[in-house]
Amino acid sequence: MDADKVKEYIKSINDLSTIPVMIGKINTILHDTNSSGKEICKLISHDVGLAEKVVRVANSSFFGHSGEVKDLNQAIMLLGCDRIKSIALGMSVIELFPGNGSFTITNLWSHGYEVALFGQAISELICMTCPRECFLTGLLHDIGRIVFLKMDKEKFLEIQPGNEMLEQERALFGCTHAEAGAWFTAGNNMPEEIVSAIEFHHHPSQAKDYRDIVSIISLAEAVSGRYSRNKANDGKWMAEHDILMMEYALTDDDILFVGEKFCAARPDLEHFFT
Repeated sequence: MDADKVKEYIKSINDLSTIPVMIGKINTILHDTNSSGKEICKLISHDVGLAEKVVRVANSSFFGHSGEVKDLNQAIMLLGCDRIKSIALGMSVIELFPGNGSFTITNLWSHGYEVALFGQAISELICMTCPRECFLTGLLHDIGRIVFLKMDKEKFLEIQPGNEMLEQERALFGCTHAEAGAWFTAGNNMPEEIVSAIEFHHHPSQAKDYRDIVSIISLAEAVSGRYSRNKANDGKWMAEHDILMMEYALTDDDILFVGEKFCAARPDLEHFFT
C-alpha cells in the first residue's frame, strides 16, 4: 500500500459522511474570534448526542466542575466559550469514527483523551500556549492510527507499539499515523498549529513552526506513558523530552502534579467511552 491510497481513503471519509458538515460548521465558529456562546450552543443543541458528550466532558473532575454541569449553557459559563468550541469539535470527530463496541478503537480514543488532559494540564504551566488548542490536539493526535484501523484492520493489528512502530506503519501503509493524521485534520480545515502538532508529535525537534504546541503534545504523550493503563498508549520518553523539560523550565514536581491530577480524573475517563 502507498500513501496516495491513504490520502484517497481520507478524502472518501470527508466526501461520503455527513459528520464533516458539523465539523465544518464548528470549525467556522472556532476560527471566528467574535463568535458567541449563544452561537455554539445553538449549533451543538441540534445534535443531541454531541450535546450530551460535551456536557459529559465538561463534568469531568479534571475541569473542577464534576457533577455541576447540567446543560450546555452551564458548560459554557463554567468552562468558557473557547474551550467548549474545542471540546465540541473533538467530539464531532469521535462521532465520525465511533467505537461501536470495538475494543481497539475505544482504546485509541481513550488514549487520545488521556493525552488531551495531559496536554491541557501542561499547557496551563506554560503561559505561551493555549489550553483549548492543546486539549483538542491531544484528543486528535493519533487520529491517523484510527484511519489506519478503519482502512485495513488486519494490517493495523500487525503493527506492534514500540521503537519501530513508525517504520512498521510506513512499510504497511506507505506513511506514518502522524502524517495521516495531519492529512485528515488539514483536509478538515483545522488550524495549522493543530495539524503541525499532530504531524510532529513523535519528533518535536523536526517541527519548523508552532513549536510550543508541538512540544507540549509530544510531552503530554510521553508523560501519559507513565500513568496510563491503556494498551493503545504509545507514549515513550525520549532524550528530546528531557531537552523540552529544560527549555520550558518544567520540573519533576510539575509532572507529578499533572500526573496526580490525571489519576484523580481517571474514573471519569474510564466511563466516558463505555
